[in-house]
Amino acid sequence: MFELQSFVLGKTPSRRQLVEYVPTSNREVKICVYRNHSFELVEHTIGAFLDFAGLKANFVYSDYDDSLSFIDLPSDADLLILWLDLARYKIASVAAFLEERVAALKKIFHKPVLLVPVGGKMQASVPCLDLSGLQEELGDRFFDERLESATGTRLSSASLVRISKTLGLQYIPALLLPALKGIVVDLDNTLYAGVLGEEGVHGVKLTEGHKKLQAFLKEKAANGWFLCVASKNDERDVFELFETREDFPLKKEDFTAICASWGEKSEAAQKILKILNVGADSLLFVDDNAGEIASMSIAYPSMKKLLASQDGEETYRMISCYPGLLKLVGGADDKIRKADVQSNALRNEMQASLSKEDYIRSLEIKIEFHVDAEDGAPRVAELANKTNQFIFNYKRYSLDEVLARMKGKDSVVVYAKLSDKLSDSGTVGVAVGTAADGVLTLEECFVSCRALGRGIDEILVLGMIQAAMDALGADRLRVEFQKGERNVPAEAFVQKNLQAFLAAPAPFRFDQRASLVEVDIIKGR
Repeated sequence: MFELQSFVLGKTPSRRQLVEYVPTSNREVKICVYRNHSFELVEHTIGAFLDFAGLKANFVYSDYDDSLSFIDLPSDADLLILWLDLARYKIASVAAFLEERVAALKKIFHKPVLLVPVGGKMQASVPCLDLSGLQEELGDRFFDERLESATGTRLSSASLVRISKTLGLQYIPALLLPALKGIVVDLDNTLYAGVLGEEGVHGVKLTEGHKKLQAFLKEKAANGWFLCVASKNDERDVFELFETREDFPLKKEDFTAICASWGEKSEAAQKILKILNVGADSLLFVDDNAGEIASMSIAYPSMKKLLASQDGEETYRMISCYPGLLKLVGGADDKIRKADVQSNALRNEMQASLSKEDYIRSLEIKIEFHVDAEDGAPRVAELANKTNQFIFNYKRYSLDEVLARMKGKDSVVVYAKLSDKLSDSGTVGVAVGTAADGVLTLEECFVSCRALGRGIDEILVLGMIQAAMDALGADRLRVEFQKGERNVPAEAFVQKNLQAFLAAPAPFRFDQRASLVEVDIIKGR
């Protein structure tokens, strides 16, 4: 584990080392490269980076096509990369041309698309890898036009290796894998130099590298990731540290949970997982002690781990390109996630002291079911690619696939927004269905872990299903479900509430308004 981390996250390996690397991941994805210059040299060096992210890519290629005709696109591709050298275009507005061709592409290809333009910045309606920073960093070494006739691209070997790293560790995982939900960090010799218990609050040092690291983590916390502490220190010292050190970018309020004690860090992780109500595979654990990393691997094998360096600059470089920490599409819900989780502690206290009916009534819960409302499509796609525990069918929808289903005559997407007097939870659940002959086939349903356990699971899920049936005029329901490693909560829900609808269509009716919560139906079309 540490060897591969050092190989891919440390200083960029040589081209020869990367070409000779043999991937071990068995999770295969098919990536179509639509190009007007050569991508093959990237393919030769990307294997190790994708392997670290848990992927193995099968690349298929278009002919060189400046016109972007998009003929014979493979329908089974998981991702399409538009690999374009802008210097090949001698037209007045390359941007307008590309936007028109991207719009045409999105009508026939509904999986993720990534634009990688060489030789200029572009704004597009699909995610774009901007190479201008790399070009500025490498200067004259960015291009090597002497070898273009042999390699099929004017990009230099140094550029191609760096692009392989960025694509393999960040952009391709961001488009094909669920994003991580949180980061659990050690303190001593990880977030700063020194040992808090020995050197005191004002004795530990904030180096420039550790300052960069803290600023990076602060930005992630501000953009929706849970940031937590698992440290062997006195809790009072930790609180004082983040309350009094004015030079620290990170403050106490940046953390969703701080678990500091002299117990095992796996015990701290257990508390954090309970607070966040997420799976271990959605968290990254960062610690400078190899023994702590090994212990956490035994307790939580699926949790991601990063062995930090006592050099804060090196830790910053490693974590800044760690798979799962790049979000290409953000949403309003990112800003409210931490407050909602922290409010769950108050909900749990209320739930323990009140009857279920009084508990639900006291929260003043409001649910909005949005039917084919396109402004919510980005959050729907994000949630589809993050949810693992309450998910029926593991369909990982892209944004374009969500929009296509929202616009389809015989398909529907219903998403649920949840709020109560403690916090606004935002979009927490989605149901996707298609209808034919009066039967709604529920092809997918998923709910954020933040919304589970509040006593309203049936109202939330069955209400979405009923809203979908009403939208398409269906009176019978058929449910598609596949059992996975992690979706035990969804399986239990189906067995309790939807078992009769698995084998064959049957009449279904749920009155979502006959409850203790306020319910609104909002139609997007």
